[in-house]
Amino acid sequence: MVTMNTAELTKALHNRYDDNAFEYAFLEQVGNATGMSCNRHADAIAVSLWQSRGLTITGFEIKSSRQDWTHELKHPEKADDIASYCHYWYLVLGDENITQFGEVPSNWGVMIPKDKDNLKIIKQAVLNKKAKKIDMPFLCAILRKAQKQIIEPAKLEAKYNEGYKEGIKDEKANNEFTVKHKTEELSELKQIVRTFEDTVGFKITYTPFKPEEVGKAVNDVLSGAYKRELKNLKRLHERAQEIVKDIDEAIKQEESSENHDPTDIFSVESLEK
Repeated sequence: MVTMNTAELTKALHNRYDDNAFEYAFLEQVGNATGMSCNRHADAIAVSLWQSRGLTITGFEIKSSRQDWTHELKHPEKADDIASYCHYWYLVLGDENITQFGEVPSNWGVMIPKDKDNLKIIKQAVLNKKAKKIDMPFLCAILRKAQKQIIEPAKLEAKYNEGYKEGIKDEKANNEFTVKHKTEELSELKQIVRTFEDTVGFKITYTPFKPEEVGKAVNDVLSGAYKRELKNLKRLHERAQEIVKDIDEAIKQEESSENHDPTDIFSVESLEK
């Protein structure tokens, strides 16, 4: 079973009767008068606009809970102040179990949810042949509500258009600021590149070195890594000198052994004998 709250019931009534004043003028919360004289409201009314179909007013009382309805039953006269102007009067219920047998006046119609967006009539309202003619207080109440429903969307649209124009203006100004900022940033970067190229003596775009090689070399200089490499080179140089020295000693020893006279050995041995 589909159930609806007050807001959903009101929306469903809009779906049924609010057709931009083609067949109906649909108004919410219409009073029986204006100013201090207003003491009753209909949750909504729908005014039929085609004479060929009958110029009628249909009033709606919305009840979304049993508690709301029982409260209404304690003050039945409340509905009469506006229902008396209406040719048809409908009780619009959040679900069909809100009322019990015999509680709804015999001339009232009843609507309940059909689906999540629409209503269905389970009891037709009886034509009120003695509907009061619209007097000035009620007419002014209708016109005030109609004017409000027309003006408020128009105001919202005007505010939207105003905000849209301001947004376009702000976006243009923001874009101009961004372009100016980026142009200045690009000019500064170009100057930095020119200074770098003048310092290293070649154009970045034409260098035989890869960008990562240039970057590493610059990083080594700025971070002091080249000093560590220099120390390593000095240590290698010292080690190389030590190796050369060892080689020189070995060569000398070899040359010394080659210049020794083997007959000296026999002379010593003969002496010993």
